[in-house]
Amino acid sequence: MRRSIIYYIVGFLAVITLIAGLVFAGANDDVGRYHQHLERPSEADLGYCWDCDDHMLCTHLPLIIIDTFGAEIPGRPLNYVLGRFGSFGEHLVTTPEGETEIEVSVSVIDNPNHWNHEDDPPMHESLAMMRIRGNSSRFFDKPNYRISLIHPDATDNPLPLLGMDPHTEWALHGPFLDKTLMRNYIWMNIAAEVMGPGHFVPEVRFFELILNGEYQGLYVLMETVRVSPHRLDMNRYREGMPATSYLVRLDSRTQTPERVVDTFVTYTYRLEGLNSVEIMYPRLSQQSDRVRDYVTRNISTVEHFMYSPEIIWDSRSYEQYIDVNSFVNFYIINEFIANNDLWTGSTYLHKDVRGRIVAGPVWDFNNVMDNFFLPMPVDQFLLADRGWFDRLMMCPDFTERVIRRWHELRGGILAEERLVRYMQEVEDWLGSAIDRNFEVWGYSFDPSQVNAMSRRRPTYAQAAEGLTIYDVNPSSFEEAQEWARDYMIERGQWLDRYIETLRQFSHPSRHALWLVP
Repeated sequence: MRRSIIYYIVGFLAVITLIAGLVFAGANDDVGRYHQHLERPSEADLGYCWDCDDHMLCTHLPLIIIDTFGAEIPGRPLNYVLGRFGSFGEHLVTTPEGETEIEVSVSVIDNPNHWNHEDDPPMHESLAMMRIRGNSSRFFDKPNYRISLIHPDATDNPLPLLGMDPHTEWALHGPFLDKTLMRNYIWMNIAAEVMGPGHFVPEVRFFELILNGEYQGLYVLMETVRVSPHRLDMNRYREGMPATSYLVRLDSRTQTPERVVDTFVTYTYRLEGLNSVEIMYPRLSQQSDRVRDYVTRNISTVEHFMYSPEIIWDSRSYEQYIDVNSFVNFYIINEFIANNDLWTGSTYLHKDVRGRIVAGPVWDFNNVMDNFFLPMPVDQFLLADRGWFDRLMMCPDFTERVIRRWHELRGGILAEERLVRYMQEVEDWLGSAIDRNFEVWGYSFDPSQVNAMSRRRPTYAQAAEGLTIYDVNPSSFEEAQEWARDYMIERGQWLDRYIETLRQFSHPSRHALWLVP
């Protein structure tokens, strides 16, 4: 009898532990993510190509070929064109007719199990509207682009490019400051696993770009953050509805002032830097006064709670406002990779009309893992006191969730050995595409040959020690890979040692007066 009771207790505790694990982990981490370098054959797998000679581009990667019909692609900052690189241009260069986009033709050559050549029959062809995109990346010699696929009658033409779900809008990320070429590819894939099932993280695919007959090097095709059944899937807004699902973006360089709303943190001056809150969905044409007022009041209600003593009077009261697992995972992935842009640029939050506010989708990992313009410290918490995390960390329940989830992730998805192996696998799979890329852009390893917005610079402390731009910029792809790998290892090991010290942010001594009734 006694033994049966013991077995019962042990079984009961095991079930409770499993349930708790699911709560803190966000269910399971099997998101079915497509990792291109693991799914597609490498150069070695394909063997010798019998269909071409040495004078033809022959690649195991997909090709995207774009023709602008002789027009210049708009979107450069005015300062870039005028030759001044000190700050972001207030205006973007347009076409002579004042247009912000131009019409181009797009061809996609994608033979999954064969070599790809420029003259192969395309898998997809379409017209598209195209412009340069990004913030600081607009200054790069190798720009990022946005394309929106259209039919000849200018209606949307959604296509499943490179095996991704069909859509009209795509981002073409051209790694330039990122000399490893793979930060967005790697960390978007890893972030999808960290965020877990049910959370949209843009899919990514490597390809090589040919623009107006000229080879442009290695690019990454990325899904953009859009509300869609195939991307961020939420209940859609219908005109006249009293409430709506919404997507907002926090950014310090807003391009559409008409989208900006003043929420609680705006008029109380609690936003990071010069940030603004933009409504990205519903789309601008649907943003009536009623819609804007609903979104503003809804976000302000949460912000007002965040900055009130109520958040610590009941350490789990925040659960009524946010999707907790999403914020835990969102914090961990961005803290680990040292995403200095978080809460200062390209930070998204969204809410389904029937749910709570969700952190993300994640976006733009070009500057992570110590690839910011200034070197990033490896031995600090960078995000625990930023934005809403500054308030959530006041809750012991939240910090405990973060600590437990970190240890769980380090046992699998974020395990050091796994991540080191992943980086090496991507490098091996890219193969000669890396060399081809730097045949075009290799001059950028000399920081004196690129503008000030396209290179890293030493901190004041480093400059005082005699370090120059040559010391803080990698001189080769191999060195860039080594720096990124070493930073990743050191960052993870530092967090392993000090993740429990996050409890300092929720210790009563930090807000003792607020605990007094």
